[in-house]
Amino acid sequence: MLLLTAALAHFPTSGPINPALGVMGFPDCRRAHPDLPLDAEAAEVDLICPQRGTPGAIKLAAVGDSITAGVHSSGGNHTYPAQLQLLLDQGQGEGTYAVTNLGACGSMLLRNSSSPYWARPQYTALIAGKWDIVVIMLGTNDAHNDCGAPGSRPGCSSNWSKDCGGVLGNASLDDCRFAADFAALVAVVKTLGTTPAGPQVFVMIPPPLMSANSGWPNFQPVINSLFPKLIPLMKEATAGVQGPIDIFGGMGGVPDWRAKFPPSCTLTSSWQPCKLFCDQQSCDYCHPNDVGYSHLARLVYEGLGF
Repeated sequence: MLLLTAALAHFPTSGPINPALGVMGFPDCRRAHPDLPLDAEAAEVDLICPQRGTPGAIKLAAVGDSITAGVHSSGGNHTYPAQLQLLLDQGQGEGTYAVTNLGACGSMLLRNSSSPYWARPQYTALIAGKWDIVVIMLGTNDAHNDCGAPGSRPGCSSNWSKDCGGVLGNASLDDCRFAADFAALVAVVKTLGTTPAGPQVFVMIPPPLMSANSGWPNFQPVINSLFPKLIPLMKEATAGVQGPIDIFGGMGGVPDWRAKFPPSCTLTSSWQPCKLFCDQQSCDYCHPNDVGYSHLARLVYEGLGF
């Protein structure tokens, strides 16, 4: 636990704390030791995340980071996995599907990183379960793990100016540990099915980083330029993967984002996608608000083929 707690400290985390868990966001977890006075970083590794649903339900795992966990939502049914559950109940019959939110704040797809998803309790829960569908949305935090950026943090493992084709070039799977680790994760997930064929696996392109004023200006090109090109290549190169579900485009991302995105999203921004990220509760340009999470869930629902 101490090693992971130290690693988490290398990643910029900020947001409201869920008082029930002592962590940011609202994953479907409980504290293993609720009586211990742990800070948020220590509480992140003190989670137990049981699979939701009755034995006959179609089990869906939502794998991701703080955007999946629902940071800056108002909790309850306002995370995207919870909204997806409501859509599935309404459209496919209540109890037919069971969505488990396995979002881990600050987590990264890269195994050799300062905060790998692979080392989090949510991954332990993932591999302990049997699933019919697994939806993967990771990468936003990997962009912040950039060894090529000025002032890069300890534990960085990627130089995004060169890796995977680089942010200024064409995306490529050459020298792309991000793609290799994605393929490795999919290989694990495909062993976790309720049938021998394994679960359906969907990959998603993460939402845009809406503003350079987010505090992470060097990483906008990775999220907004590289990932929308790279993740479709990863999907094509990885057997058994469906999608990609384009959350980037669906949440207002555009190829010419440098010209179109405002310097900052505000409550009065004329750029309409800002309304998915900015309200009276929060406006951090990375995590959606309640309206944005509801919209994201609708994109996932449709991306699953409903």
